[in-house]
Amino acid sequence: MNSAYPTAPMSRQVGTLTLTVWPDSPLGEHQRYAYRIKGTATGQTIDGRDLFTGAGAPVAPDRAMRDLAAYLAAAGDARQYAIDNPGSRPEHEGLFPGWVAEAACQNADALALLGIEDPPQPKPDMPQQPRPAPDSSWFDRPAGGWVSGRRGRSL
Repeated sequence: MNSAYPTAPMSRQVGTLTLTVWPDSPLGEHQRYAYRIKGTATGQTIDGRDLFTGAGAPVAPDRAMRDLAAYLAAAGDARQYAIDNPGSRPEHEGLFPGWVAEAACQNADALALLGIEDPPQPKPDMPQQPRPAPDSSWFDRPAGGWVSGRRGRSL
């Protein structure tokens, strides 16, 4: 394994869920991550070893965390679809046990925020350009300007 990436578990609190990922043994060219999902409200826990990320070189644990959040978001979306459409069989219905899908549904916003990558940071050797001043608002213009002269009075 590449020593540039930490091998210790990485945990994040996402709403009522605690997510933990850690590198597991590679499977062929794919890096495998193990994970634990704990519902802090219920105390239920599930462990898995089926989170595969990257091909070839291992990826950083925060990438594995974002991937896990994406799978949980899909399970939460499937749960919400099943609630909104009784009798339907959503595509991602069986990704996780019911309690995980329900918790993912309830914590959809927190999972979405976790799934977003950090914005790219500017390189230190690149000069910072100042932000341009915004255009003035339509409301900042004086009454009787060029627009009001061509139109009649409004109600």
